[in-house]
Amino acid sequence: MKELVQQRNMNINNLTDLVSIGIATKNRWQDLEISLKKIAEAGLNNIRIFIFDDNSDLSCPFDWQSLPLNIHLQRFSESKGYIVRRNQLAQTMETKYYLSLDDDSFPVSGSLAAAVEFAESRPDIYCLSFPIYNPVWGCYQNPSFHIHPYQVRSFVGCGHLLHRSHFLSLGGYREELVHQVEELEFAARAFQAKLYCYHFPDFEINHTASNNARSSWRCDFYSARNNVLWNDWFVPSQLELIKQSRNFIYRTYFSIKTGRLASLEGQFAGLRNIGKYKKYRQRMSLQVFRNWRSLPGS
Repeated sequence: MKELVQQRNMNINNLTDLVSIGIATKNRWQDLEISLKKIAEAGLNNIRIFIFDDNSDLSCPFDWQSLPLNIHLQRFSESKGYIVRRNQLAQTMETKYYLSLDDDSFPVSGSLAAAVEFAESRPDIYCLSFPIYNPVWGCYQNPSFHIHPYQVRSFVGCGHLLHRSHFLSLGGYREELVHQVEELEFAARAFQAKLYCYHFPDFEINHTASNNARSSWRCDFYSARNNVLWNDWFVPSQLELIKQSRNFIYRTYFSIKTGRLASLEGQFAGLRNIGKYKKYRQRMSLQVFRNWRSLPGS
């Protein structure tokens, strides 16, 4: 691991005043222990780390209090899901910025201080996206396309920096989405509110993408369902039928190719839920949608 550079024009004390780390976890204690040790190796020892355990089957098996980190662990007696817990993390913190990490992701190189310094220079920012490398797959899940920061449509959930008050002022994530697409949904709302996301290349995250407690059915189902809802909420009315039709064709092909029917089930669930959630419609104008689509993904 490359040693993280913590200081440029911003000293470490200012950084701890400005940033907290938030991690939601459930039944992945081994991954979490590895990630916390990597965070310590990265030199982020003084930054407050809030960990919300979403009712894991067992309590934490390792001695987290012995780690050289400023950890605050809270265990919930009822499972509400990661979207709910991440909203609660944002509400609990008091710092301006919220570095959101999955329990199987951690920073490996670059400068968090430089990332915060860039965020401070942009009053219209709501999030910083980072390059994310998966060492298990041996490839980037979210590569950088330029050496300098640039605007993007959205961000990747396993590692990003949120401007906390901007996030909360827009209501946080839609908890009705349950799982999948919540970042893209929030990003579309923020874009229409003239708040923007930038990709910052000089702070790299590793994401091991652990399969522990992951359900392929759950991922397939909610990805399909929530894409239908996203199209209904944000796509201009003159393009929605085209987008929904293409989405249906893709989900049908995916289900046939993989032999997994959850994607089609999610597609039909999304169509059934359109009326239920029409209060969230905030359709972009054609020009705003084109501006949105012209940006790199994340």
